[in-house]
Amino acid sequence: MSSPKDNAKKATKEHSKKVEKWLQDKKISQVIIYLREFAYNEYLKEEAIFNGVILKEISSKFDTPKEVIKILTDKLINENIQDSEEIRKRLVNLVGDYATHISPYIYQLCLSNTQSRRSRAGKTFEGIIYYLYEYFNYSFDSQTKVGKKCFSSLGLGKVVDSILPSVEAFNERRDKTIIGSMKTTLRERWQEVVEEVSRSNIPNIYLLTVDDDISESKAIQMGTHNIVLVVLDYVKKQSHLKDKRSIIDFETYFFEEISTIQHYWSK
Repeated sequence: MSSPKDNAKKATKEHSKKVEKWLQDKKISQVIIYLREFAYNEYLKEEAIFNGVILKEISSKFDTPKEVIKILTDKLINENIQDSEEIRKRLVNLVGDYATHISPYIYQLCLSNTQSRRSRAGKTFEGIIYYLYEYFNYSFDSQTKVGKKCFSSLGLGKVVDSILPSVEAFNERRDKTIIGSMKTTLRERWQEVVEEVSRSNIPNIYLLTVDDDISESKAIQMGTHNIVLVVLDYVKKQSHLKDKRSIIDFETYFFEEISTIQHYWSK
């Protein structure tokens, strides 16, 4: 399977005019939406190929599917059908019968796919953000890049995904860094970020999300716990969120918040 960041690069390359125009126009929210959709579609293509390989392996490695295949094919051969239309009908029936017999295997495969998609969604969002950091030449350290032990030595838990511009900068002046956490959807999981801010003694944390279902009460609660919520532009424009200073869109995050921090460390 291709990595989410690789898919983001592929999308930018294959649709360079569209994506580059959005990036030049600083339409980060639009880019994130598009790249997530592209990455998901690419993942489905690769998943289909993977499923095909697995189903072939099931048919050749496990006794029950092998026996079912033998019985069904022998039956078709023994009937010695000459009419092509009748053969097609029988094949359809055989495929149905075969699927019925191996349904427990198919169920487990579908269950695995569902779990993988959920996990992939978060990784895809994270990969796109890191791709955009690299695109704009923003220096950063992530747990993926430097390892969990490095973040742990700073007193940071698994909720923290990245530090801009670097771990070294965090050690020197943590109030002049951007500590980021990414969650595709918030639900109740944002409370983990609240706990992280309190436990790690950090000034604030930027919580990036593509969730568009954010209530006013939840927004107020996060703001009181020093969480800067980064959302898609159309979410920020909602009437109950547009005037809240603790909520910013991705455009503000990339071109004001990060730029300010990067400028400080470039002096």
